[in-house]
Amino acid sequence: MDGDVREYEYRPRWTMIVFCAAFFALCAAVLGSKAANNDRGLIINRIIELGPDGATTFYWVLTALSGGFVAMAAFLAYHRVTFQQRLVFGPAAVTVPASRWSREEKEIAYRDIVALSEATIGGQRFLHVAHPGGKYSITASMLPSKAAFAEVCELLAVRVQAAHAGNQRQAEPIAAPDPAT
Repeated sequence: MDGDVREYEYRPRWTMIVFCAAFFALCAAVLGSKAANNDRGLIINRIIELGPDGATTFYWVLTALSGGFVAMAAFLAYHRVTFQQRLVFGPAAVTVPASRWSREEKEIAYRDIVALSEATIGGQRFLHVAHPGGKYSITASMLPSKAAFAEVCELLAVRVQAAHAGNQRQAEPIAAPDPAT
């Protein structure tokens, strides 16, 4: 088995944080202005009809929600600066963050991994790692690049197969997820 150790930074990208903060700040400003100056009603999808007061309340609620997303982006920036999460591929196990919001790490032995699968949900790519302790998901957008995600998928598949071959278990082969999808 490949004995080298590989480490990948695993945290939100600055571009995503800044884009979200700017987008929702702009939404909050536009919706706040609309709410402050509203004197008209609103019809939503030709189903819900709101009078001027209802429409103003609706715009204020959307303004508050947009402000909440700006606050979440600020929290993500704080998280990125203060948490040093990573994925570490060692000779016998992969070390992953214990949870998205934790500083702790946990190890998953390659020999304990029973399945690898890749999924795309809403344009977001995930590598699901099934093991006796549950399921762990690696999110592509938390890695430095798409190439790093493809490398992680391949590296994990190779090391899991090598660990299973080394244990001489009769396990079903674990195929590497297709990095092209």
